[in-house]
Amino acid sequence: MIIANPIYDTAFKGLVSNIEAAKVLIGTLLGKEVFEIEPRITEHLRPMEDDDKRPRCLRLDYMAVVEGENGERQKILIEVQKATGVEVISRFREYLALAGYGKQEKKEENELPVVTIYFLGFKLANIKTPCLKVERQYIDMLENKVLDTKEKFVELLTHDSIIIQTPRINTSEEPKTDLEKVLSVFEQKNFTDIDESIINYKYPVEDSRIKKMLDILHYIGTDPEERKKLDEEAYWKNHDENSIGKYLKDIEERDKKLEKQAEEIAALKQQLANAEINKLEAMKK
Repeated sequence: MIIANPIYDTAFKGLVSNIEAAKVLIGTLLGKEVFEIEPRITEHLRPMEDDDKRPRCLRLDYMAVVEGENGERQKILIEVQKATGVEVISRFREYLALAGYGKQEKKEENELPVVTIYFLGFKLANIKTPCLKVERQYIDMLENKVLDTKEKFVELLTHDSIIIQTPRINTSEEPKTDLEKVLSVFEQKNFTDIDESIINYKYPVEDSRIKKMLDILHYIGTDPEERKKLDEEAYWKNHDENSIGKYLKDIEERDKKLEKQAEEIAALKQQLANAEINKLEAMKK
């Protein structure tokens, strides 16, 4: 089946803006049943002019009703973010502050736990798994033991996270678990074009929920108007790599040189200080 690459903003937004698809995606990643889900704020950034150095990032927020610890229904805020480069970390932090502590549409939303889900179009250096879950633990530091309890104050000020590294997804055989099936939709291979905006999804699909996700991406990848949006985004992707990417790389190389120079200066100062100390000690003798 021909589908739009979901790491593209146009395809990703179209996919997770669909309520049923969002429930399947978020519920599978959380490992919980999602009873209700309601979109909140949406923000979509990309450079619109050659001198615009902003990182590209897409963010969608949801208020969801999920299955809680004891089987009861619980309201939570879901922060879904997608980005293609490591330079968006500061943007992620800004978004998280808005979602967790910013002004919400309803007062009750300021008192809901927040779960963050990150879809990355790049690899993290030290994490090999394509799907990472970061959970909090309550640890008694005096007894050095994990506490089996929850506290509202703690829950509202700390967050669980799920991180998906799409370049590390490697479905070697037919996906079997719900998680494997969902991740296979985001797998970055079997491209049909040079811009890697279209994928030939080759796995059999028997799960109606996964078929729903693929049908949405198929429409985006084959409809002329949606393909036009993908082509436009591909242009900006190349723009980023050839201009912003080079700009950020130059800054990184400059910072490395400055850091090396600072280390050399510090070492030289230490050598001079040691020589002066040795000279004074010699004079005392």
